[in-house]
Amino acid sequence: MRAFWNDCGVGVVPEQAREVDLREAGSIWSDKIRAVEGNFFGLIDEEDRTIQFYIEANIQDDIEDARHLRIVLMDFPQLEQGGSFKRQVAMGEVLGLIEMVFMVGLDHRHFGELTFSPW
Repeated sequence: MRAFWNDCGVGVVPEQAREVDLREAGSIWSDKIRAVEGNFFGLIDEEDRTIQFYIEANIQDDIEDARHLRIVLMDFPQLEQGGSFKRQVAMGEVLGLIEMVFMVGLDHRHFGELTFSPW
């Protein structure tokens, strides 16, 4: 898998995504991506299929454990269909979903009920 990400303007653009293994992908999400609106982490497979985890809201300062907050948009862009399959997930779900990507690949049909939205 190749990874790309943005953390408040710092990261790797999709066109320059770099090879990562499961351990490094999890580490990037956990250690480099702050829970700030607009930050994201994505993976691209050998067939150029993509998954993105986009943070849609900031975490308030008084929240100590944000794992339950459903503020991450899991997104599977479908260029040929002009839209994305997506759903909201909790912060605490993302590491498990990254593990799943490495186990089953990036076929969106393996990731539960998703909604298609045209761009």
